[in-house]
Amino acid sequence: MSPHEKSKTPLDSKANAAGSRMRLFVRGICLILATAAIWPILPGVNSLVFVPALSPFVAVASLLGIRAFHAATWLGLTVGIVVLVRHRFFCRWICPVGLCVDGASRLGRRLGRQRIRFPLLGHWIVWLTLGGALLGYPFLLWLDPLAIFANVPFPARQSPESAVWLPAIGFGTIVMLSMIWPRTWCERICPLGAFQDILCQLRRFLYSIIGGKGETQKKSIVDPRMSRRTILGLAAGAVWARAARPVTANTSTPLRPPGAISESQFAGVCTRCGNCLRVCPSGVIERDVGQNGWANLFTPVLSFENDYCREDCTRCTEVCPSGAIACLSLKQKMDIQIGFPHVDMNICLLGDERECSVCKRWCPYDAVRYVFSEAEYTLIPKIDPQKCMGCGACEAACPTKPQKAIVVLHNPVQF
Repeated sequence: MSPHEKSKTPLDSKANAAGSRMRLFVRGICLILATAAIWPILPGVNSLVFVPALSPFVAVASLLGIRAFHAATWLGLTVGIVVLVRHRFFCRWICPVGLCVDGASRLGRRLGRQRIRFPLLGHWIVWLTLGGALLGYPFLLWLDPLAIFANVPFPARQSPESAVWLPAIGFGTIVMLSMIWPRTWCERICPLGAFQDILCQLRRFLYSIIGGKGETQKKSIVDPRMSRRTILGLAAGAVWARAARPVTANTSTPLRPPGAISESQFAGVCTRCGNCLRVCPSGVIERDVGQNGWANLFTPVLSFENDYCREDCTRCTEVCPSGAIACLSLKQKMDIQIGFPHVDMNICLLGDERECSVCKRWCPYDAVRYVFSEAEYTLIPKIDPQKCMGCGACEAACPTKPQKAIVVLHNPVQF
């Protein structure tokens, strides 16, 4: 037993036990609140954005990436200020993933599992992401634990197709990893925890300058190895972002929710939290499961197979924690063209000399009219680009099967 442990009195042990119980109680309450937030139980209360937006890692990286404050940025920056003063305060008292990981780690230790020496991947993830953010492409934001946690209720609230379970596997992987190798995620991999470590080192460095400490102490605070890792990580992240963005640009361009930032940045800034999918009342937002390239995996895309983007809805723009989808008013949404319908007269019923006016009747913007074509010698649908918002109502209503005669493709025009 160490001299420090011998000096402890029974009163100290009771105080420590009481403090541990209090911290466990607070963390349990935070886990309940986080679960209620990502799976809202109160009708009319939109709380999905709060959990993933609490991450200072997401806030800073997205701020650097899009060069603008998003509606939810202040939440993450506020937490960042707190952890700048109190090292890993968020991990110890608030993080819902941390409590689950601690439980899994305790179970693993009871099963005889031991910690393993593992590289500090979390620090590399942070520097790579921030390096990419400097070029507008913070490509590892999806590894943030709060974004991963937000995916947990996703399968229960969406269709039972196997693809929707894939993002939720991330949380299960973290828990299993912590049970097999206790504390590995929190101490070695988690980018949110690593970002708090970096903020703590920054605070100490600033304090050494402001407090006028001696040169010897400054050298002890600034680890040369850490400085090298920082410079190397930022540079590697910038190079990786530069290499990844052309890959995104060369793939097919998917339809994105209204308010989405430029396609060259979207896949990097998007956290894949699934918030926009859960709030969409018509269910037209789906996950990309690889059809648009690996860089777009699990990002939100629009599908108008069965419904359309409602003209009176901006819910998806209100719940994005990173700014990949900007918050819009209904008036602002009217100034954005999601896509543009293209008509295939080889499939259209009018091209087969049959009567049909479904696309015109269902268009909420009165953007469709029929014009007689001398070449086709039949009526053909014409879409007014000044009126059409690319909502997909015409595609959803089109009666032709299995292919739709009118399909909305990515062709945005800003008015």
